[in-house]
Amino acid sequence: MTSKYSDYSKRNILTAAILLIGFVAIYNWFITPQTQYLAAAQKYHDTMDTREKIGRLITTQLKLRRQKLDELTQKFESEKQVFFKIEQAKSFLSGIQSIAEKNGCQVVNLRLSPSREITVKDNNSIEIYQYQADMSLLGGYGNIVKFLNTIQNKPAKVWIDTISVSMKQAATSGYLSCNITLSIYTLKVKENADYVENKQI
Repeated sequence: MTSKYSDYSKRNILTAAILLIGFVAIYNWFITPQTQYLAAAQKYHDTMDTREKIGRLITTQLKLRRQKLDELTQKFESEKQVFFKIEQAKSFLSGIQSIAEKNGCQVVNLRLSPSREITVKDNNSIEIYQYQADMSLLGGYGNIVKFLNTIQNKPAKVWIDTISVSMKQAATSGYLSCNITLSIYTLKVKENADYVENKQI
């Protein structure tokens, strides 16, 4: 009896062992690869999701920077209008006596100073030059005001540095004596060498 029970137990143990080995083999052959595949797929999904989020963030940042650049460009173009171009500056200064006379003023004295470069701190990409003129005029009050309005009625700015009016000849000729110092400025934007090279590629 004991021997039969012992043989039965051994068979059960052997059967269980075989089943266990078979289960482990099936798990290793079928379940483990599927689990690894699922883990890899999940990792890939997480990676793509992260890349997509980073891509959206970069796109948003680029849009904001582009918008800021456009705003700065528009502001620069607007501010640039107050400066003369070099040829415009020369034309304006050479014709300023004619402008004064057309507005009923007599030019007694006109002195043009050589152009002077204005130092722009921490900026090597632009050059600004000042052109200055000293004028002595004779004319009626209305004529002088009309002349000043004419030279200032343009996008490029004419700066009146100093002005003085006296009544010296008002009693005899009806004219006022007016001394004016005015300035205009030119702006030149120097292209960055790296930018020029890249633009030519």
